[in-house]
Amino acid sequence: MEVSDIFRGLELAKKSFKRDHVYLLNHLVNNIGSIVFGYINVRIWLAVLGDSKEGIEAVTYLMVNQAGLWLVLFIPYGCYLPQKVYDGTIAYEMLRPYGLLYNSFFELAGHILYNFLFRSIPIFLFSVLVMGVSLPKLAQILPYLITLTNGIVIAFFINYFIGLWSLKFISINGVQMLYYFTGTLFSGAWIHLKYYPQFFQDIIMLLPFAYTTYVPTAVYQGQFSLARALISQWLWIIVLFTIAYSLTIRLTKNMAIQGG
Repeated sequence: MEVSDIFRGLELAKKSFKRDHVYLLNHLVNNIGSIVFGYINVRIWLAVLGDSKEGIEAVTYLMVNQAGLWLVLFIPYGCYLPQKVYDGTIAYEMLRPYGLLYNSFFELAGHILYNFLFRSIPIFLFSVLVMGVSLPKLAQILPYLITLTNGIVIAFFINYFIGLWSLKFISINGVQMLYYFTGTLFSGAWIHLKYYPQFFQDIIMLLPFAYTTYVPTAVYQGQFSLARALISQWLWIIVLFTIAYSLTIRLTKNMAIQGG
């Protein structure tokens, strides 16, 4: 990839960021709902665990996840591709001097940056100031941000596969529901993996979902090996990129386009 390609991608991300920024007030209101949901979830767990060390750790785990879900789960299904297929603008995407995978990555990157600044950070700060969420140790901040970034990339590829599905089958309703169900169940978004049966934990760690949510938060709390996290995440990124690249080439050769 040339330097000019990087600048072109950053321009795509910038436009995506500005598009989301138009709805800033609406999104800030949504943050209130997200905080309320997180608060209810926290109170349920505190009712079970009490004000013990385990209870305090659960509060931190849940609310760090609540802030991070805007980066790995609550993102556009299919990376905007289903809508482009539906309205026919995907045809214009195919005429651009860069690939569909490249375009989707940087377009979603702008959206992720926007969510990080105006959704994740406000939720996190409120959680720290009001709900008693523990800040990470200084030595854990950079590892958390690195593993979180890796988790975002993995989440991008999973959502991109939904987009590729729309190139072939148009409707994504079924696969979208399947993704949300598996994503919430296997990512550890609402329930810490240590509360699952051991055999289920073993299965979860063989799937990519836990590396988007559970692993970064566990690194944040100093409960997961950084080396193991990075190796596993990088392996998944390589595998998912290879599959995404191959499928993109194959599916764009014979693509259904609606609208126009």
